[in-house]
Amino acid sequence: MYPPRSGLLRARFVAKNKGKERVFHQFAHWFFNDLTPWVTGIAQAHPIWCFPIAFLVAFSESFVGISFIIPGTFLLISLGVVIGASDISVIPAWTGAVVGSVLGDWISYWIGFHYHHQILHIWPFRNYEAQLEKGLHFFHRFGTWAIFLGRFLGPFRATVPLVAGMSELEFWPFQIANTASAIIWAFALLTPVGAAVHHFMAT
Repeated sequence: MYPPRSGLLRARFVAKNKGKERVFHQFAHWFFNDLTPWVTGIAQAHPIWCFPIAFLVAFSESFVGISFIIPGTFLLISLGVVIGASDISVIPAWTGAVVGSVLGDWISYWIGFHYHHQILHIWPFRNYEAQLEKGLHFFHRFGTWAIFLGRFLGPFRATVPLVAGMSELEFWPFQIANTASAIIWAFALLTPVGAAVHHFMAT
């Protein structure tokens, strides 16, 4: 988007963008310096909390609207690092991530199926019209496979289930692709990184 030529409008445009940049930097500082160490610290001190932590992170990463705010992928990778370094079982975190991501996509699908294109007029979805439009094109191109593929592609992870519901994709094809992709996605984020850290610390 180009700034307007008018002096007053241009000043407002610059001030608005500086405000957005300041908010982004504040959020990034809070996420990397406060939230991430706090989450991983809890997981390390109380391994039983790995399930609810992974569940909430994966749900926020999969549910449209929240996923644009919380970088859940980074948190899950960080959790995998903690699991590998602490020599604790990955099963609770993996199970929590699978359940959270399946549920997040399922709810997104349900919302799209029941509200169809009216969703574009409902907050907070109306703020992400461009992302939903891209997700719709992606879904129309790949069909049911878009549910599986979109899980591994950040820009489509949360929007494809919503537009699949808007397009009235049948429930069981959606749920099969949803569950299968969640199992592989959670395993890929948590296990390889954790195994690499464990191997490095053991040598």
